[in-house]
Amino acid sequence: MRVAAIDIGTNSVHLLVAEVSPEGEVSIIEKARQQVELGAGGLSDNRLTEAAQRRGLSTLAMFGEACSSLGVHDIVATATSAVREAENGSDFCRAVRKQTGIHVRIIPGEEEARLIWMGAGQDVDYSQGPALLMDLGGGSVEFVHCDRDKLHKARSLPLGHIRMTERFGQAADRQLGDLRAYVRRKLKRLAKAVPPSSVQTLVGTSGAIRTLGRMATLAGGARAPEHDHGLVLRRDVLAGLTMTLTSLKPEHYAKLPGMDPRRKRTLPAAAVVVSEVMDLYGMKELLTSERSLRDGIIQDWIVNRLPELSVSEQGRGPRMRSVRATMRRYDVESGHATRVRDMAHVIFDASAPVHGLDPEDRKMLEYACLLHDVGHHISGAGHNKHGAYLIRHTRLYGFTAPEIDVLASLVRYHRGGRPKQSHAEFAALSAADRRRVTLLAGILRFADGMDRGHTGAVDELSAELRDDALHVRASAPGEAHVEKWAVSRRRSLLQDALGCHVNVEFVRRPSED
Repeated sequence: MRVAAIDIGTNSVHLLVAEVSPEGEVSIIEKARQQVELGAGGLSDNRLTEAAQRRGLSTLAMFGEACSSLGVHDIVATATSAVREAENGSDFCRAVRKQTGIHVRIIPGEEEARLIWMGAGQDVDYSQGPALLMDLGGGSVEFVHCDRDKLHKARSLPLGHIRMTERFGQAADRQLGDLRAYVRRKLKRLAKAVPPSSVQTLVGTSGAIRTLGRMATLAGGARAPEHDHGLVLRRDVLAGLTMTLTSLKPEHYAKLPGMDPRRKRTLPAAAVVVSEVMDLYGMKELLTSERSLRDGIIQDWIVNRLPELSVSEQGRGPRMRSVRATMRRYDVESGHATRVRDMAHVIFDASAPVHGLDPEDRKMLEYACLLHDVGHHISGAGHNKHGAYLIRHTRLYGFTAPEIDVLASLVRYHRGGRPKQSHAEFAALSAADRRRVTLLAGILRFADGMDRGHTGAVDELSAELRDDALHVRASAPGEAHVEKWAVSRRRSLLQDALGCHVNVEFVRRPSED
């Protein structure tokens, strides 16, 4: 069944069309965004201007036609800050219903926060503790303090980037100080409700924040990201970017790498608001999310119509849910992937005193083992490179952009050539991540060789460090000729990465017959 979510915000109107399976799985069919600026010129006197209403009606009529052509069964439309605060907001919604047939529901701030949590909060890694979701709109900023199972507190502050720009201009010179002081005063209310000590992770879910994340990524010298999900916006880089935005004339913004020209008028104010929030919570970095309120609308629709939906997937963390969904999407042979994972863990654990990696690296190895063969979806020849491409271009929610780069590199190097500085993607990694990739790729290709025939020929693996070497014992009910051949060719990277010899002994168990 196809469902459409329409989010009518102060700055933009968003459309998300999704196919929902009987089991509640979501496949995105279409996404669209129109920068309507519904609140432009009317936020100060709480009225939608006639021009803004015409832009909104035109966009919603276009989205309605798109939904009709895509065979959408149900449309759920919500309006937030600009319409909620406008004295003529209800009149606008009635006009939308009359001209397009779309029923628009004006939702309070608490409901907006709940939907943001349902959309973006389920993909956050809460292993370090509760998170603060920050959705920076044109009229207001929604803050959601939450963990995976509960929305603790929600606050809405009138600090949207359009509202701040209309009040303070483009935040240049004296106005910059006034803007910062105003934002800090307003944020005191947030700090009382959600103390900084209660927040371990900061996640930004809006287009303005994702634009800042992309610009900061490029300003930091990293390669251009494939998409804007999971970008790491560092506080120190944002400080420099904010200074640049508030000192340059708008006509020069187009020269800034990653700039979205549609946001040049209000992005300086957005940068100041985000910067002040990061300072308040002492956060060195913010993670961006492409999930938002419209994703929450779809999830809410599913929950309300599929009360019997299995919750088995909910017990898994967001990264593993993404990995499992990707395996299903690309028809990964789960038996082989699972065997490779189990054997890779044996090698990782036994060699821990040598490589010194941590539990997070062990998890990354697990994800890479489960996904190493996704490239077969395109072609068996060169499937490692095809797999790296798919990893970079598939939305793996729960992973940061740097983690995606590491994961794609592990898939790339599970076979074929070794990691090299001449490979652009590998060279772009930090020195620590290059070492991590080399070690984990050595383990992965060795474990993959142990199931080279995809038949489970090796059904038991053990390993131990002794006499300055890693001794591996592979037990098999048969000869395991293919596995012996594969491991003999694939252990060199592991040996070099560990800095010790890897001895392999194949033991054939007597037949139970």
